[in-house]
Amino acid sequence: MRRSIVVLVLVLVLVLVLAAAVWPATPNAANGSTTQPEPPTGQQADFNNDGADDLAVGVPGQHVGAPPFNSGAVNVLYGSATGLTAAGSQLFTQNTPGVPGTADEGDYFGNALASGDFDNDGFADLAAGAPFEDVGSLVDAGAVSILYGSAGGLTTTGAQLFTQAGGTVEADDVFAWSLTAGDVDNDGFADLAAGAPFEDVTSRRDAGAVSALYGSADGLTTTGSQLFTQAGGTVEAGDWFGFALTIADFNGNGFADLAAGAPSETVGTLLGAGAVSAIYGTADGLTTNGGQIFTQDTPGVPGVAEDETSSAMPSPPATRSCTGGTRHPRQTPMICGHQAP
Repeated sequence: MRRSIVVLVLVLVLVLVLAAAVWPATPNAANGSTTQPEPPTGQQADFNNDGADDLAVGVPGQHVGAPPFNSGAVNVLYGSATGLTAAGSQLFTQNTPGVPGTADEGDYFGNALASGDFDNDGFADLAAGAPFEDVGSLVDAGAVSILYGSAGGLTTTGAQLFTQAGGTVEADDVFAWSLTAGDVDNDGFADLAAGAPFEDVTSRRDAGAVSALYGSADGLTTTGSQLFTQAGGTVEAGDWFGFALTIADFNGNGFADLAAGAPSETVGTLLGAGAVSAIYGTADGLTTNGGQIFTQDTPGVPGVAEDETSSAMPSPPATRSCTGGTRHPRQTPMICGHQAP
């Protein structure tokens, strides 16, 4: 699956994850109450459970030594009665003792972050993606690291590393390019969704997929994990499904739901117009039953779907090989994998 592929250079320097209660835990909250959800039903980032939210900052272009370049890091700043403070701040890389894996050139560890209480112990935990992690000989397969919260803040004790769950680990999938967390089965444990936007679905190259890993008393687990391809629409080559993710309780029934972007979705004859799918939570986890897809041509959605080649669109990015030794230029993070089918 090693191949020369098009690179889109992104202007991404920092990735932030903040403890915002991004989806309500109860129907009462969903109906306009200002009551904050109780842990662990929403996304939280109070890693030390002191009542003040904390901030994790991804620095995917961080050099860990010289080389490896662009191996990535995560800074953690802790909240206090006076706001964020550098006191007790932390820096994690894949070379930090206890963090699974190794800081390799071009891993972009920290490119995506998500927080949630995966083990329901009252301390928020952190997921950090390394989408260009090589898994054995599989180049840019991708991985996600889990760091658990404690009274002393984030710790490497019990840290975990996951490669693609619910599917087959393959080169160039870029698993964990996007991450989001929430309690999709409403069992009290936060769950994790991880996008692999350049997953090949049978012969449909770069169609994209999303993995769901479920929380438990022992933390995240691959038990019951799922792999989703595009819901509510047709799986097509080059869609990049799972490129962006978020979790919220869209129908206010107490189960968190997943929204997954497919920015390169073709709408009718409009190439790259884009779409978003909704996958709903249940007591058994996420399900495609009742799944929806929305574009800017969906009735009632403002705007008009446009072709990516429209004169109003930016010029196409320059191409660069990102296979093997040429895939990690010393510049801002990049996306490898989009190519016309």
